[in-house]
Amino acid sequence: MGLQKIVKKYNKKMKRKGLAGLDTAIILIAFIITASVLAYVAINMGLFVTQKAKSTINKGEETASTALTLSGSVLYAVNYPSNTRSYWIYFTVSPSSGVSSVELSPTTTAISFTASTEGIAYSNIYKYTLLTVDPSSLGHAVYANGQYLNLINQQTSAGQTYLYYPNPYYALLALNYTLYNYYLSTKTPSPIFINSSTLSSIPQWLKNDNSFTFTLNISGQLVTYDVFVNQTFAFTYPVAGDPLIGSAIAPAGSVIGVMILFGPDLGSHVFQYQTVTIQITPNVGSPLTISEYVYQPEGSVSVIG
Repeated sequence: MGLQKIVKKYNKKMKRKGLAGLDTAIILIAFIITASVLAYVAINMGLFVTQKAKSTINKGEETASTALTLSGSVLYAVNYPSNTRSYWIYFTVSPSSGVSSVELSPTTTAISFTASTEGIAYSNIYKYTLLTVDPSSLGHAVYANGQYLNLINQQTSAGQTYLYYPNPYYALLALNYTLYNYYLSTKTPSPIFINSSTLSSIPQWLKNDNSFTFTLNISGQLVTYDVFVNQTFAFTYPVAGDPLIGSAIAPAGSVIGVMILFGPDLGSHVFQYQTVTIQITPNVGSPLTISEYVYQPEGSVSVIG
């Protein structure tokens, strides 16, 4: 009997030790699980903060950098050799490297023009864009030499259709037609009037406008157009690589033409031996500033930058 009591007492003691060991193991496992969860949360929080910081840095770099870059020469037109009238300035821009797209709507983008020597400073002359014009609306816009002129060209590549105007004068004709239709529907006066037939006498309502001419070779026949501009303004149009039909967004790789037409206010100034500054301020990034020193114009159209 004494031996049985000793065995029972021993077994009871060992059972308690087993339970104590099991409790310790459970607590240890709970600590490990809790630590793992906390580590997982900490790692995820760290990754989130890192990603957020990276996004903030990228956003800051995008905002700090210039969204647009000059992609061609700057041209300046005057009535050479008299050099008493200025007609227009033209150049092309593209989204900068690393910029996916830039919106160039006149409601979100500003174009300023400054000639400090002349005391000229226009804060925003950007009024119109042909980026949003449906090409189908231009099919019967201009009739010349017995045919309708194809103002806008289309090119298909890799399943994308790209629209572009062959030269600035075609874009001018498209703008004139578009604004004329806009006038018919809204009675809003257009700042430009283009006529293909020589006027025997200039109507009274055109006499104060700044005017110039350009000539196109249409199917072997030279056709001269008279342009009348009654206020200074800028407009844009697609030159290459713009598949976003009907949108004012210029995607990466696209080339956009910018033309500044001088009305009677600036048409009487000829910019020579001085610096002219054009600044384009889109809705993202820093403004693109184009400052060119203009020497004496060397022809009807001079390269100034």
